Amino acid sequence: MAKIELTPDQQNAVTARGSSVLVSAAAGSGKTRVLTERLARWVTDPAEPHDVGEFLVITYTRAAAAELRGRILSELQNRAAADPGNHRLRRQVSLCCRAPIGTIHSFCADVLREFGHEIELAPDFRVGDEDKCLELREKALDKTLEAAYARIE
Repeated sequence: MAKIELTPDQQNAVTARGSSVLVSAAAGSGKTRVLTERLARWVTDPAEPHDVGEFLVITYTRAAAAELRGRILSELQNRAAADPGNHRLRRQVSLCCRAPIGTIHSFCADVLREFGHEIELAPDFRVGDEDKCLELREKALDKTLEAAYARIE
């Protein structure tokens, strides 16, 4: 990957420590690049390195999550190739495949799988696809409106 120069705001987002960082920007402005660089720097920090699996990286779509995972993996592979004797970094490359990088829906489903028993959620629940959820919402709305109309009469 060619070295990309970051803007001052992007550089601040990459290097900020000690607090959370919220990055909000238009499509194509470099958010994924900033996140990739930020995470790679945490993983390769010489004073206090972190494992890639310690970070929760979430987005809204599966495609965006796959792109994020691919870019993070590629960046870690590039850094490992530049430092072939770094066994820790090579391990991070292999851990990247299992790192929590996904959609907000997959994150919520994971939380429900782990703690669903506390709210008596069936362990075999599944996340509905968009069409099925729309159908269920329409049925619920119909039932609610029918009940409301019945009370009016």
